Amino acid sequence: MKLDNPLVVQWEYASEERLAARNATYRALVEGTNPEELTFELVAERSPQDVLDVGCGMGELAERIARELGARVQALDISERMVELTRARGVDVVLGDVQQLPYADDSFDVVVANWVLYHVPDLDRGVRELARVLRPGGRLIAATVGPDHMAELWELLGGAATSGLSFDHDNGAALLGAHFGAVERREANGTVVFPDRETVRVFVAATTTRSHLADNVPELSEPFRTRSAHTVFVAEQR
Repeated sequence: MKLDNPLVVQWEYASEERLAARNATYRALVEGTNPEELTFELVAERSPQDVLDVGCGMGELAERIARELGARVQALDISERMVELTRARGVDVVLGDVQQLPYADDSFDVVVANWVLYHVPDLDRGVRELARVLRPGGRLIAATVGPDHMAELWELLGGAATSGLSFDHDNGAALLGAHFGAVERREANGTVVFPDRETVRVFVAATTTRSHLADNVPELSEPFRTRSAHTVFVAEQR
């Protein structure tokens, strides 16, 4: 299953259970640099007045930015269920597509697109739209999965490492550089420590493309450690 297939995206985010399970497990078990905390810090650096969260998911980041930074936050997601959950948090959110953003030019100081751009069928069009709605000097923050993320886990289960993403560690700077004046790559690396077999199994069962490997989890005599590797791109508007 390719992650930029609209049918895969529609299926995966029609409900929140799998996403919530993955997020909760990862947040509880990660040691080292948490990429979600890094992206929040990169937003806060700008003390923004107007922020757009594209592909907002369940709305946790959008709500936090509004609450802790006092910014005016807009959110957008292609999933009706994600929009519903985000609206329940009190965030101003719309159903929409990054390839055709429903906002005027120069509307935002900061735009966040975390773990979303590899879902976009026409990626260049999506990046162009993100640049369009940013004000001069504005900042885009776009996170993606790193090449070695959980490599030990997928090797243990007989699966393949993450590869072939349309927006990843290797090509992200060039893709963003076509529409932004400067692009910086930040690495968010650490370790995920699974305490037992069942925790591993539940996490794997909640993944998008590897859920079929859940029954391959062996008995574990000690906690299982695997790399956490994410890349966060910071692109500055011309």
